[in-house]
Amino acid sequence: MLRHLEEDHFIWPRRQQAVIELTTEQLRWLLEGIDIDAMRRHPARRYRHAS
Repeated sequence: MLRHLEEDHFIWPRRQQAVIELTTEQLRWLLEGIDIDAMRRHPARRYRHAS
């Protein structure tokens, strides 16, 4: 896969380690110019029936 930018730059994640593991979704975000460090999922919620 090759992606070339004429203008601007990729927002690369800031990590201490030299190699990071990305999900397919995170790679897609990087290629679309989205800062994956700024992306946060909503916390998992547990619901129960109220009678």
